[in-house]
Amino acid sequence: MTEKKKKQTTWKDVKSILSKMRSEELISTIEDLYKLRKENKQFLHTRYKLVECSLDEFKLQISKGVNPALNGKISFKNARQALSDYKQATGDMEGLAELMVFYCEECAKSIQSYGVWEQYANATINIWIDTLKHIEKLPQAKFILLWKKLESAFLLMGSVGWGIDCISDFMYEYTPNDDVAKEIAIKTKLPEDMW
Repeated sequence: MTEKKKKQTTWKDVKSILSKMRSEELISTIEDLYKLRKENKQFLHTRYKLVECSLDEFKLQISKGVNPALNGKISFKNARQALSDYKQATGDMEGLAELMVFYCEECAKSIQSYGVWEQYANATINIWIDTLKHIEKLPQAKFILLWKKLESAFLLMGSVGWGIDCISDFMYEYTPNDDVAKEIAIKTKLPEDMW
């Protein structure tokens, strides 16, 4: 005789129950979730813009994930989770781009301070590529500004080997058009030599 598999509970099941709740019950449930995990609290604070600069908490999580001096260990999973949590809570693509560039900058600082090994190199290359792909979708002025920050971070690393030098190929592939950069500099009254 074969045993029937138990039906897996899904969001649809939970949604059905929640939709029948009175407002007080629903608020009480959300309060319990808020108290249960710091991630839930952070999500709600970020979603409803209850904190002055919500990027700071996410930046700290990224720094702790990629800088061994802050946490005593490396956790790219935690650093990536900060990006995912921010995106899910806000949907703010420009804020996400700033966090991604910050992630690359933190990797560059760590590589400059501690050197690089294979796992770190692979994780750095992956976030760099993802960041370039993401910032390319932003308005041109924002793209150029963030690309320049990435370029500075890349130069900070210096010549470290371990495949990191392939980032220069990706930076070149996504290089902003100089004419567009100059035009934006004129429109925004920024000094042209900044580019």
